[in-house]
Amino acid sequence: MRNAFISIITGAILLSGCSTFQPHQVSIEPLHPAITVQAALPANLQIDVNSKDMRASDIIGYRISRLSDRAPVNLPQPTTAALTQGAKVALVKLGAVPAPQADTHLTIELQNVEYRATQSTLQSVILNATIRVIAEKHGKFLSGSYSTEKEYQYATTPSLADNQKMVNETLLITVNRAFNDAKLIDFLAR
Repeated sequence: MRNAFISIITGAILLSGCSTFQPHQVSIEPLHPAITVQAALPANLQIDVNSKDMRASDIIGYRISRLSDRAPVNLPQPTTAALTQGAKVALVKLGAVPAPQADTHLTIELQNVEYRATQSTLQSVILNATIRVIAEKHGKFLSGSYSTEKEYQYATTPSLADNQKMVNETLLITVNRAFNDAKLIDFLAR
């Protein structure tokens, strides 16, 4: 009886140590938004750009395996440097000049990034990202929310590189939407 108990405990310890299903920590790479709208901002327009990470947690979701293992996917806070840099790149492409202490202000808020994985024949990952952009010029405000939901499919569990690529692509698409919004560009151009 004692040997059976020891064997069960030893087996449980060995099996718990066999899982190599690790959490993934992704980061936002430099964002280079594509401007496709046929509009431009005045060349002398200076804009103060800031960003905020409004998420309550670093965990954006859980990756899963065929064996029903789960591990978190983390996007560490804050993501402000990458969002600010991406907004500045977009403004320069539109013709404006990012400048601290300018009279026109632009704030980019990362509201949400969500990672949902499901398993059937293929592993499906649905990524959702939402940002809010708040513009202030001459005491007037304009705000807009921009969201992207994109599904990816893999034959196996996505690697860290796959997850990194998916998160960055989804965020870039979302930032592209904001800076190709004619309403936002018209407001800043006034």
